[in-house]
Amino acid sequence: MSDSVKTGLLAAYTKLLRPLIRILLRHGVTYAEFSEVAKTVFVTIAGQEFRVPGKKMSKARIAIVTGLTRKEVQRLASVAQEERFQLKTNLNRISRVLSGWHTDPEFTGPYGMPLELRYDSDVPNDTTFVKLVQAYSGDMTPRAMLDELLRVGAVREADREWYKVLRREYVPEALAPDFLESLGSGVHDFAHTLEENMLKHETKIERFQRAVQPELGMKPEHLPMFDMYVREKCQALLEEIDNWLSKLEPPDASRNEESMQTGVGIFHFVVEPDSKKKSLKELLEDR
Repeated sequence: MSDSVKTGLLAAYTKLLRPLIRILLRHGVTYAEFSEVAKTVFVTIAGQEFRVPGKKMSKARIAIVTGLTRKEVQRLASVAQEERFQLKTNLNRISRVLSGWHTDPEFTGPYGMPLELRYDSDVPNDTTFVKLVQAYSGDMTPRAMLDELLRVGAVREADREWYKVLRREYVPEALAPDFLESLGSGVHDFAHTLEENMLKHETKIERFQRAVQPELGMKPEHLPMFDMYVREKCQALLEEIDNWLSKLEPPDASRNEESMQTGVGIFHFVVEPDSKKKSLKELLEDR
């Protein structure tokens, strides 16, 4: 790799890391703790994806690729070390339940509107919330699912033990495990699309990646109006895509059919101009 390319990559990562480091500092995560995570990812990716064809990936080669010592690679390569940073949440299960409630013909009525559901019923084959959860959430209990949906305001009790869904999307509160998983997955998926497009040859179709913004910026007083416009348009588009996806036949897990994760993410960004921020040198000179 040429020095100019490496310099360009490091410059891009400097910008990429700014909001991520800001989140860490705001919540008391130190450089040493972040460094441990970064080194773990370096070792894991090097071992999984940078093997020489036909040869076993050795700790010595991982050390060469990552710039770490063999002793450090040995410590980081343990399963226990990798499991330290795994987060178990209910994000996907809750999102699947809300999506199923809005798209599955069994749980929707005329014009595709989601039905009000009784929590449970003794009538065989009755359409209930319990049945919805059993179909879409895996092993999460129906009562725990209902409690969470009520807590975040996605569902309300319309009548005794009858429930009405209010929102199609699940927005967990900040710093809850589900929110943190959403943070990690969202940034990962976007960065993965950038990586894929960097690796594509001219003859191959790139992943869809587009952005739009006013060339000269926007007056601050116009931001609330733009925010509302984005929410309405993008939510409608995502619901249309979700409806289309729900009509596809899913992979059959019982037959070990191959499955791949794919989707579309939309985000609204507002960035404070760098011109308003002092450089590190200026900040230190002020002391």
